[in-house]
Amino acid sequence: MKPEPDVQILAAHWTARFTENGIPSDDLSATVARIGRWGDWCREWERSAGENVRRADAAQEIGAALTAAELRLVAALEYHFGKFLFVDDQATLGRVTALAADTYRQASTQLPWPAQQLAVRFERRELPGVLRLPEGEAGAVPAVIVVPGLDATKEEMHRFSEVFLRRGMATFTFDGPGQGEVEQVMPLRPDWEAVAAAALDTLTGRPEIAADRIAAVGVSLGGYFAARAAAAEPRLRAVACVGGCFSLARSWPTLSALSRAAFTVRSGAASDDEARQVAGSFSLAGLSPKGGVPVLVVHGQQDRLFEPAQARAMADHFGTWAALLMEERGNHVLHNLAYRVRPAIADWVAAQLA
Repeated sequence: MKPEPDVQILAAHWTARFTENGIPSDDLSATVARIGRWGDWCREWERSAGENVRRADAAQEIGAALTAAELRLVAALEYHFGKFLFVDDQATLGRVTALAADTYRQASTQLPWPAQQLAVRFERRELPGVLRLPEGEAGAVPAVIVVPGLDATKEEMHRFSEVFLRRGMATFTFDGPGQGEVEQVMPLRPDWEAVAAAALDTLTGRPEIAADRIAAVGVSLGGYFAARAAAAEPRLRAVACVGGCFSLARSWPTLSALSRAAFTVRSGAASDDEARQVAGSFSLAGLSPKGGVPVLVVHGQQDRLFEPAQARAMADHFGTWAALLMEERGNHVLHNLAYRVRPAIADWVAAQLA
């Protein structure tokens, strides 16, 4: 029987990620205090989310629609972080994933930069996504595809998207294969350039979007996905990879047990050994960049999931088209430095799309 993760240690590691993406610190501490073991994790986060849904319903009843939407956004994120690595219980994961997605849909249409539901048609399935447009912009606007990672979803990308919206860029984020609403019907895949092509087909057909001014920004394994797109998709004007990897197999031995389990399930592997083999296909080594797409590689020296050498290998792969920003105190995806790193990324992307 494998040992259970230590909830307090996990919560400490994830604090910056949770709070920077919209979990109130009081809810975080109160929820974690109720959790005695990993098996209780999802249930207690679902309880916190349900409390915020009830608060949202009460606000809605008195006509406070914006307050209701803000509370539902918190609830959606709490549902998400309850199930994001809870892969050992697929029934619970599927049920709470639906709660997160439904609650987010209710919230995101009523919040600043209201979301439009926009699906990507990919291999006879629809990948659900949200398009958000900047305010006060005339004509077609530049756009950023914001790419989640192994355990993230479109819901988690809500706040990150807003640094681009504030700078006059539209944002589009969606659940790709192995993510969010489609994770139980489509496995993760290494050739994400095919997914990127489908997303670009969707965006370039929209009159609100400037088809020749689209970038992609990916976080964690999404950084690898975005890099695959940069190497193969000439319709992208720029790509930023935040806390990504050049080769998943290189970091496999040091990945946490929860991350390995999540990859095993979401890749469709039957065992840890098979997942290790599948991880070998998640590499940039076999995809030579065509050139012409500027790539910004952003990484933290304190990254516990993907060592800094991964970022250097990614930058070397793209050669003169790449710029490497290494933050000495940064953790994985630099959540602890998000207040200044995210705006810097958005400024770089805006300059490339200008």
